[in-house]
Amino acid sequence: MRTAPLLTTAGALALALATSLAAAPAAADDPLREFHEQEVVWAPCEEHLLREVECAWIEVPLDYAAPGGERASIAISRNRATDPDRRRGILLTNPGGPGGTGRQMAVGDRPDHDFSSLGAQRVAEVYDIIGMDPRGGGASTPYLDCGTHYPFPWSRPTDEALSGHTRAVIATQRACESAHGDLIPHMTTANTARDMDVVRAALGEDEISYLGRSYGTYLGAVYGSLFPQRLDRSVLDAAVPPEGMWRDVFTQQSEGYRANMERYTAWVAEHDDVYGLGDTPEEVVATFERTRARLVEHPRYEYWPGDPEPFVYTADLFDYAVGVAARFQNEWAYPTADFWYIVNDLPYPEAEVPEEPGFPDEEEWPEPGIEPDNPSLMMAVLCEAPWPTRLSDYYADVREVREYSPYGVGAGWHAPQPCTFASHTPDPLVEPERDGYPRGLVIGGEYDANTLYEASVRMAGRLDHALVTVADEGDHTFYGREGMDCVTAAVDAYLVDGAAPRDALCAGRPRSVDPLPPEEEMGGAARAPDAGPLHGPVREGPPVQEWPRS
Repeated sequence: MRTAPLLTTAGALALALATSLAAAPAAADDPLREFHEQEVVWAPCEEHLLREVECAWIEVPLDYAAPGGERASIAISRNRATDPDRRRGILLTNPGGPGGTGRQMAVGDRPDHDFSSLGAQRVAEVYDIIGMDPRGGGASTPYLDCGTHYPFPWSRPTDEALSGHTRAVIATQRACESAHGDLIPHMTTANTARDMDVVRAALGEDEISYLGRSYGTYLGAVYGSLFPQRLDRSVLDAAVPPEGMWRDVFTQQSEGYRANMERYTAWVAEHDDVYGLGDTPEEVVATFERTRARLVEHPRYEYWPGDPEPFVYTADLFDYAVGVAARFQNEWAYPTADFWYIVNDLPYPEAEVPEEPGFPDEEEWPEPGIEPDNPSLMMAVLCEAPWPTRLSDYYADVREVREYSPYGVGAGWHAPQPCTFASHTPDPLVEPERDGYPRGLVIGGEYDANTLYEASVRMAGRLDHALVTVADEGDHTFYGREGMDCVTAAVDAYLVDGAAPRDALCAGRPRSVDPLPPEEEMGGAARAPDAGPLHGPVREGPPVQEWPRS
């Protein structure tokens, strides 16, 4: 066996001195040294939903080109690895957005938080899970608040509505630039990635592992491009494409909703003996179109138990509800039974409100709560890329897509957006590439309408990552989700057990097998008071003057 020669004491001292002198200028010249070496003070989180984890704030430059100038404070959370002997570092996370708050991703499995939390997954055994509210959002400061909403049209806006929508987005963008024109140029994916690296250094870690969902997949890819030597294992769950930021990324959703409508209407037609909505997909669509036309003239009014105000079921809401319901193949029977009553213009039967033990009503949740996702921040981040400025092109797209794919979000993203009228010139985007960090995993659902499966294929190809395909599945984001054991096992094998990432094919949730006759659906499990006219994933309601999240 060959051995290295021993250094003499004098030689060792000389080498150490030379090494320290050579390294000293680099350390002194590091413009971020103060940020990298800051003390991190952990304390119990104040928010009720974060009560089981600890929180801290990390100072970062607002402008990385001028690190001596103004500063931002990034709110983070930490859930320590439950098996310290096997700890392999930190897992930074992002839930999506842009503009999504992220500190909740560190918490465990309780009924009063959303599925995005990772504290109950196997990754929590070996990683400190780090949640992070991105700059401009959540509990991070400064908080970007334009004092306005994100205008978003219905799925098939008329020309008159489109004109009104355009005026609204112009006013929104002008108001945001007037309030925060100094902040908007700094609210970029690249700067959030740089913030992540300051977090890494401040926590004393040489590397991070990463799990990002939806928009967070682009953030993770950008981090790997900027800091390849700092990225270890990475999982990109429901990836956006590596190019086309940002208009093309979102306008592709209309294709996803159309594909889901095709498989859903085929299923409804197969069960025409139960629902009577048509025995071919074309007849089912025709039935929905006739129903919509009636709702244009005569909206439907529903009264829910305990709510004196009626719920107004409009034609636009019907478009949205049908499109969203089409995505969730494991629950097709429930909304289809609901649609039967709407199509036949019959009242819903009376139903008692079920109790959900352990899940408090929103108004009963202890304060303080976590900050919601920030639509103003979403606007700012989307403006990190140039958008077309010719309105006639937008209008032509809307007129085509509102006929081609009128359900779900439909033509909404094809309409002008606030960034169409942005006045600042954005910096060049960071191109995702993998040069110097290990191969990772990308997860894509075959019928995901938020980020299309083809986007995951392209991201995996660009980065030479392995691809986990979720077949016949219209949901969005998959790791740790109910019914996604195959996906979760593939990710855990890589992140936790250290198995080499490899392509895998996982089945989505099984389609509804036994259709529910309307009287059974309505007479059995009663709807919750906030469920609206649909069950499950469509409870959140339509994006009326709201912002659809990636």
